Amino acid sequence: MARKNVFSKTLRSALNDAPEDDSALDAPEQSERRPAAEDLPRKRSNPNVAVFRDSFQEQMLRSLQDVDPERIDSSRFKDRLNVSEDLEDLKASIQDNGQQVPVLLRKVGGDRYEVVYGRRRILACQQLGLQVRAMVVEISDEDAVIAQGLENAARLENSYIEKALFVAEISDAGYTSDTIRKALGIDKTQASKMRGVVRDIPREVITAIGAAHGVGRRPWEDLRKALSLDTAPDQARLLSMIDRDLPSPDRLKGLNAKLKQLSSARNAPPAPQVRLGNGDFQLNRTPRSLLVKAGRSAPEAFLRHLEDEMENIYQEWLKKNT
Repeated sequence: MARKNVFSKTLRSALNDAPEDDSALDAPEQSERRPAAEDLPRKRSNPNVAVFRDSFQEQMLRSLQDVDPERIDSSRFKDRLNVSEDLEDLKASIQDNGQQVPVLLRKVGGDRYEVVYGRRRILACQQLGLQVRAMVVEISDEDAVIAQGLENAARLENSYIEKALFVAEISDAGYTSDTIRKALGIDKTQASKMRGVVRDIPREVITAIGAAHGVGRRPWEDLRKALSLDTAPDQARLLSMIDRDLPSPDRLKGLNAKLKQLSSARNAPPAPQVRLGNGDFQLNRTPRSLLVKAGRSAPEAFLRHLEDEMENIYQEWLKKNT
């Protein structure tokens, strides 16, 4: 049976009682067991996270139930680019040790549930043919968003772009900057910059690059600026410039390097003019073009000859250079 509104009370308490001094959260955690791999806390980016985790854990353990993963619908807001990333390690942990960390669900009508957080654990259990250990609560849409953000801050090392996508999604859904602050611990300025990155970089390009874990804001901002230039390639070419054989962080680094090189080549000063004969013809070359200009006294027949011989010149060059 769903525990009605118990989570909302805990969440409000966590947000109201969060310490202003981050150092209060640095004390070692006490535990009677060695945590499983999926249970290890990672980098904390929000001081509300520890309060949220500690105050809610006991209630979760008292209210567990097993749920068929086929009855669980996805969250409206995605917090990871690839939910299957490194899933085999998680599956192995659950197979060997059981599902140590419950997921949070809420009822959405009939016998259906919506995941608040824990999509990877649900997918792992689904692929293993196991029931999902879950706490089912009745909470508002806003509380669900805050809970999703706080839990991810506690247990996931979400990348910058994943956080930016999450911010953009909940902003587009009409949630206020105060809700974003509670969920992710970022202010209006940070949220605005994140929305700008997601707006100006095509979603297909972000997906092709991937989460780029360990990469901060600046490389994504560099990509955003490069795509705003007149020298930026179209999306099809941009996608072809991404080396998908590389790890995700290196894809972003490599793409930025290629765009910088492309911009430098196009902005390079023009090559010096070349004159033929007594100045009858002038050649002006850029990285992508060659212009032949004839002077007033230049024989027009030479231009026709050059036009007729261009294919032969090109084929002769190919033989020598291929």
